[in-house]
Amino acid sequence: MFDFFPPSKKPTPSEYAVLVVFSSAACIVLGIIMLVVGFRAQAAHHGLAVALEYKGAWCLGIGVAVACAYWLYHRLVD
Repeated sequence: MFDFFPPSKKPTPSEYAVLVVFSSAACIVLGIIMLVVGFRAQAAHHGLAVALEYKGAWCLGIGVAVACAYWLYHRLVD
């Protein structure tokens, strides 16, 4: 039928690097935005603010962990 990805085309290491850096940066930026919005929330929305801060901290942590893991992998393999 339709062959979107030809079998001979394998992603290059630079394409993997772009994917890892973009996903890590997106998680870090999203986590920071969630933390800022959670901290600046009104007192009437306390439950929502706590949940947003919790998810933001996790998102920020995942982004930093992915960036550190990629840096460590890059340093050890190359």
